[in-house]
Amino acid sequence: MRQHSFFSMKSFFKNAFLSLLLSSSTVLAVPSSSLPVQGTNMGIAYRLPGGNDIYGQNYDVYMHPASTQKILTALAAYLYLGHDYKIRTSLLLNRNAFDQNGKLRLSADGTLNGNIVIRFSGDPTLTSDKYQKLLGMLKKEGVKRIAGRVILDMSRFGGRSRAKGWSWDDLPVCFTAPAAAAIINRNCAFAQLQPHGKGALATAVVSAGSPVTISSDAVGIPASQYGGNCELEANLYLDNAYHITGCVPIQKDNKPWPLSLSVSDPDKWGEDWTALLLKKMGISYDSIVISHNTVSGYADYGYLDSAPLKDLVRYMLYRSNNLYADAILKNVGAEYYKEPATYYRAVTAMRSILQKNAGLKLEESYQVDGSGLSPHNLITPAQLLRVLQYIIDNDDKLKLLEDMPLAAKTGTLKWRGSVHEAPLANNVIAKTGTLTNISNLAGVITTKSGKRVPFVFFTNGISLPQRQREAVMYHRMASPTLGYERYVLEEIYNEKVMGRDF
Repeated sequence: MRQHSFFSMKSFFKNAFLSLLLSSSTVLAVPSSSLPVQGTNMGIAYRLPGGNDIYGQNYDVYMHPASTQKILTALAAYLYLGHDYKIRTSLLLNRNAFDQNGKLRLSADGTLNGNIVIRFSGDPTLTSDKYQKLLGMLKKEGVKRIAGRVILDMSRFGGRSRAKGWSWDDLPVCFTAPAAAAIINRNCAFAQLQPHGKGALATAVVSAGSPVTISSDAVGIPASQYGGNCELEANLYLDNAYHITGCVPIQKDNKPWPLSLSVSDPDKWGEDWTALLLKKMGISYDSIVISHNTVSGYADYGYLDSAPLKDLVRYMLYRSNNLYADAILKNVGAEYYKEPATYYRAVTAMRSILQKNAGLKLEESYQVDGSGLSPHNLITPAQLLRVLQYIIDNDDKLKLLEDMPLAAKTGTLKWRGSVHEAPLANNVIAKTGTLTNISNLAGVITTKSGKRVPFVFFTNGISLPQRQREAVMYHRMASPTLGYERYVLEEIYNEKVMGRDF
C-alpha cells in the first residue's frame, strides 16, 4: 500500500502568477543605492585586475549560495565528463531474441519471447515523444506482443530523488521536480484549474495523455480577495494523484489557471508512461516491473542520447534549471564511483573532482545537492571567488563563461535590473541565486580597463515590510536589495577598493 504525504500549496499561486508576469516582463528601474537594506546579511568578495587580494566584506562567513551552486556543478561536470558527454537511455533485449544474423526472432503473430529492459540514466531532456521513438523500434520490427516482462532499470541513481532540506511547500511545483533515473517530460505534469464563478467548485483539467489524476475542491473567488485565509493548496500522493483545495482567483474572461505539478513518484511516472505508450502502439506485455539493481545478461538493441553536456550545462545556467543541475551532478557521481549515484555520492564526487582536477579545496563548505535548492548548502564568498578565478584562468579550455548569462542579454540576467544599464550591461557574466529571503549574484565583471575579475555578492536574510515583500513577489517593483548590488558592482567596474574608495 502506497503511503501519501501532504504538501501545502500556500505559495503555489504566487509562483504561478509570477511566472506568468515574467513571460512578458519589462525591466523595473533599480536606482543605485550606497546603503544596503537594513538588517540583511551581506557577503561580498572580489578581486581587482592584476591582484590576488580579496576585497569586500564578510567574505569568510558561510552563507547560502542558492543557485550560484550551479557554478560548482558545471565546473565539476566539465572537468570530469567533458563537453561532449551524453546521457543515454537504452533499450535492451534478451540475447535469445536475436537469430544468428542479429535479427529479431518473432512468431508469426508478432510475439517477442523474453523480457525487455529499459535502462534510464537521468536524462533531463527525455520527453514522452522521444521515449515513444525508442519503444517504437519494436513496433517497426513488427512486435505486437512481448511474452515476458518490461523491466525498467532505475539503478543509475540511488537514494532519495529530492535532496535534504528542500522546502516542503515548494515540492508541488515543477522547479523541485525529482532528479530520478527516470525523467520524462521533466517529471512535471501540466494541468488547468477552471473556475465556474464565485463560490463554485473549480474543475481540474489534465493535459491529454498525462498519467496523473487531479481532483479539486478549490472554489473561485475574485482575484482581489485572494490571500490571507484563502489560498490554493494541494495534497500530493505518491502514485501521482493530486487533490487541489482552497481558493483560485477568477481571471478576466474566466480564463483557467495553469498548474504545473512536480510528480511525487518518479518510478510510477516511468511505469505509467511506459504502459501508456506501449498501449498506444498496440504492443501488449505480461507486466511492467521496476528494478533498482542493474539488470545484466541483456543485449543492446537501441538507445537515445541526450544533447552534449555543453548544451545541458548552458540550459542549466541560462534558465537556472534545478532538474538539469541535479541530473547532471548525479551522472557525475555515477561515473566517478561506478555505483548508484545518491546525492551524497554526487556532491562528494564534485568536491573530490574540484580538488584533484582544479586544486580547489572547499574546506568546511557544505553541499547537499547540485542545484542549490537546499538551504543546508553553505559556502563562503571567498571560496566561491576562488572557483570563479579558476574558471577565468582556464576558460580557454573550459569555455564555461560563454555558458553563463550575460547582463541585459541572456538567461536570468536579461531582466535583472541591477545590471541592465551601462556600465554593467554586457560587462557582467554571472549566475543568479534566489530562494526565499535570498538574492545572490556571482560571476565575472569586465572592468573599465577591459580586465576580467571575479566577484561574489551574497544577500541572505532579506527582511522587508509585508506590502513591499508582496510587491516584489508579484513583480510590481524591483527588490530594494538590487540598488546596493548595482552600486557595489559599479564600483568594482571602476576598480575601486571597498572600505577605502567607497
